[in-house]
Amino acid sequence: MKDSPAFIYIHAFNGLIRVESLDTAKHVDQSPEWKHVATINPHVVLEQILRATIKERNQIIKHLLT
Repeated sequence: MKDSPAFIYIHAFNGLIRVESLDTAKHVDQSPEWKHVATINPHVVLEQILRATIKERNQIIKHLLT
């Protein structure tokens, strides 16, 4: 199975976070309300988060959202 990328967005006004597939990201990119902040391999990032210490986990998440 091929890994599909995940696209992370933050809402410009309320800070809501959403993660989209390639198909839906194409539509979200057209909206000025959503800011694209990262494109990730979700399997790799999930493994990193699960193996990380609490401090490392917080850093990974912070990095994804900036």
